[in-house]
Amino acid sequence: MTVTRRPSSFGAGLRSTLVPGWGQLATNQRVIGKALVFFSGLMAIACLTVFLFVEPLAITAWLVDPDVLLALILFNLMLAVIRLFSTGHAWLVGGGHRWFAALVLAGIVAIPHVAIGWVGMETRDSLMKVFPTSTPIAAAPTTTTSPSTTSTTTTLDIDLSPIVTAPGQFAEDVIEVADAAPWQPFGEERLNILLLGGDAGPGRSGLRTDTMIVASIDPLTGDAALFGLPRNFGGVAFTDGTPVPVSILNAVYGYGRRIPEAFGGIDPGASAVRDVIQNITGLQIDYFMLVDLTGFADLVDAFGGVSVNVAEPVDGPLYDKATGGYEMVHIEAGRQKLDGGHALAYARARYGSTDYVRMGRQRCILASMAAEADLLTLMGRISDLLTVVETNLVTDLPVGLVPELIRLTPRISAGEIRLVGFDPTWRAGRTATGYAIPDVERIREAVRQTIEDPSAAAALGVTTAGEGC
Repeated sequence: MTVTRRPSSFGAGLRSTLVPGWGQLATNQRVIGKALVFFSGLMAIACLTVFLFVEPLAITAWLVDPDVLLALILFNLMLAVIRLFSTGHAWLVGGGHRWFAALVLAGIVAIPHVAIGWVGMETRDSLMKVFPTSTPIAAAPTTTTSPSTTSTTTTLDIDLSPIVTAPGQFAEDVIEVADAAPWQPFGEERLNILLLGGDAGPGRSGLRTDTMIVASIDPLTGDAALFGLPRNFGGVAFTDGTPVPVSILNAVYGYGRRIPEAFGGIDPGASAVRDVIQNITGLQIDYFMLVDLTGFADLVDAFGGVSVNVAEPVDGPLYDKATGGYEMVHIEAGRQKLDGGHALAYARARYGSTDYVRMGRQRCILASMAAEADLLTLMGRISDLLTVVETNLVTDLPVGLVPELIRLTPRISAGEIRLVGFDPTWRAGRTATGYAIPDVERIREAVRQTIEDPSAAAALGVTTAGEGC
């Protein structure tokens, strides 16, 4: 007759840490053991089903949904309680009396669940801090008296005196076009996001949006275009036709921050820039994202770097975040894998170049990041990515739409993203200080053609990321 040896209390508990109920079966606790094993089997089948049949895209979208995260955190807590009960019960019925062994078993069970719960809570907390639960409403800009040009002007380093242009150069027809309602292609279905790169680095007072790009995406087809606006457009106006009393476009942000009651929203400066760029492009901009350009380097690093095709060698500033200083680095021509610091240096390099070439490099970096955004890799870096954006990103995109953006990514063919940069040839004249005044009517028509008729837009010099990068 074969006698089955009962496991020790530690052995019974250890079995139930691996499979809840196994330790109970080994100690002849059949009823509770079978119930716990049945539960374990259901959990194993559920996990296997998710692994085999749910796309990584859907899982990634779940992991950036605060409601789903909360449900997963609670489920993780419930599972931890069940496993602790199973392990403790098996240890007791196995004759457990050594409490040190019980503590070891409890640690084996609890530590993974505590780690998972902490990551889940941190991820959810970051999402709730970065993305609002609803879209703050920006005030419609109205004609206002220019704020006094006192010491606060020096603080923001912007010129608030009225724009004076050469006779006939800030044409009345530009103002008339500005009165038109913003154009919404495909009804209200196209998603237009304003991407702002803020530069508040050493030697500058206040923040200036040196990078201004509108990403326009058709959520149904994934058709996408990036429209770059130069920082030194002058003589710009709001959608109601009111001229903005600043010298150039990158100073609009500071102007909006000075009179927040006129613009509202989560960031009045971004609301002011949004309205001006709506006027220039004719696009209804749904949301904005403002990232500090020094934080952009951390974002690239969180992505694991970015591959870019460097057309010509450039020398750019490699910043030291600890000191605020920088050193010039040389980036050779050819296909390069750049870390965050060198990607920022490449994007900001001005020496031997122009603002418009620099704008093209920035659009190419964004297109390259979109092309290399591997979902499986990003799933493992969600926590790092959210840590970066929590520190460096301001946006009015509601948190509920973040999963939808994730689901949209595979529809976008990065190589087919159309790139448009408006250089000084897109001007209707110049201001008295020599800045190009945007030809609003012509720019709007170019935006329209780029979105509605890409083949016709090619004649305007529009390229795709695959061709131009």
